[in-house]
Amino acid sequence: MKSFRVVLFGVLLAFSAMAAFTADPSLPDLFKRAKEKFAAGDYKASLSDFELLDTNSAQPGFENDRAKLLPVVTFYRGANLAALGRKREAKDAFIAYLGFVPTASIASPPFPKPTVDLFEQARNEAASTTQLSIGAAYAVFKVPSNWTLASDERWIQTPARYLLTAAQKKEYATFTTNKERAEFIEAVWRQLDPTPTTDVNEFRAEFERRLAFADANFATPKLPGRETDRAATFVFLGAPTYAALSQLSDDSLGRLRVDGNHEGLSDMTNRGTSTSNKSQGVNPIYGHVTAPERRKIDNLETDSRKAKRESWYYHTDRLPHDLPKREVKFEFITKEGYGTDVLQKENEPMIALGIAADEARREKKLN
Repeated sequence: MKSFRVVLFGVLLAFSAMAAFTADPSLPDLFKRAKEKFAAGDYKASLSDFELLDTNSAQPGFENDRAKLLPVVTFYRGANLAALGRKREAKDAFIAYLGFVPTASIASPPFPKPTVDLFEQARNEAASTTQLSIGAAYAVFKVPSNWTLASDERWIQTPARYLLTAAQKKEYATFTTNKERAEFIEAVWRQLDPTPTTDVNEFRAEFERRLAFADANFATPKLPGRETDRAATFVFLGAPTYAALSQLSDDSLGRLRVDGNHEGLSDMTNRGTSTSNKSQGVNPIYGHVTAPERRKIDNLETDSRKAKRESWYYHTDRLPHDLPKREVKFEFITKEGYGTDVLQKENEPMIALGIAADEARREKKLN
């Protein structure tokens, strides 16, 4: 097995090189400070520093170094959470770390025995769980030269529809030609351009890059990636802090049959929507759950051999500023007879999506 110290040594070498070519030495300093706080037992402060390190390393220019850094940040996230008694979150972080370094091992000392025990539990669960490095994949993603987002009748099936007002959606529905649609779409993007005096619309460029990534990674047998639940989540919230793929248990299937895939709307979910929509309890992104969707939920079978759960975890630094939450988890369920990567529309993820879409329109910037 590869020890955690070997992985850490590789990151230290990478950071030494980083410090040599960047004018901002804060990443190596922050890494050192976070480790020192962990060694001193100040786990809350160490966790905060590692989260900040994660955020800062995601800035443009650090793509290659971030790929080397992510495993260690993920490990220390788990170690700090374990020390703080947040066992479920810690185990999820360790599972994510094992996705980077499947043969890694830790020992006591230097790590507390409860942390080592939790790490071993994570190893056992990791046998049926795969870590998804969405952030690292997006950091190096290049839009294919032949990729396009056509100005046709399907444009409004993408997350772009959440940028439109009710009046704009009504107007779009009246168009009968792609020429009309193209002129309308160009006008929408001009309204959302954060720097209208320049040749580049940064908001549109990032929005379409995320859609291209969705096409390359989130397609289902029935939908292009750009039209999926994962695409909407990724476009408005960006890459999750970490994500994991696991088999769906029979207990989870039973819960779905009983509870259904409801939105569980609250007043906060409807922030940024019109007064009429609020009075009807319509979520700004997903709207009502229809009767066919409810029937599809009720028809779930107990056989979980072909069922899976993809979980995306967003921590504070990757959530909308207006959302006072430490962590939000998005779950996408795949089950024969139910659907592929269907977002479970619980309160917290739906609230986060609604607020993120509202902020994107208002600030002309994606989360």
